[in-house]
Parts: sequence; structure tokens; C-alpha cells
Amino acid sequence: MARFLDNFCRLLEAVMALLLAAMVVLVFGNVVLRYVFNSGITISEELSRWL
Repeated sequence: MARFLDNFCRLLEAVMALLLAAMVVLVFGNVVLRYVFNSGITISEELSRWL
């Protein structure tokens, strides 16, 4: 049982790291698009909140 919980916690940590990385890329891309190209990703703010 302890082995299962360790693997499950490791899986959750990996999922959280992937979601955090996606959020950083999304927000950074939105900032670059907004200030360089005067446009942006419309769903970026809401999607980053969900992530």
C-alpha cells in the first residue's frame, strides 16, 4: 500500500509540474503577443486559472 501511495504522489507531482509549465508558457506567450504584436490569446487568463 505504501508503494502505491508513493507512486501516486509521484504521478501527482508530475502532473502538477506539467500544468505549471503549461501555465508559464501560456502566460509568457500572451505577454509577448500583447506587447510585441498588440494582440493576445483571448482565453489565456481563464485557462491559466483552470490550470
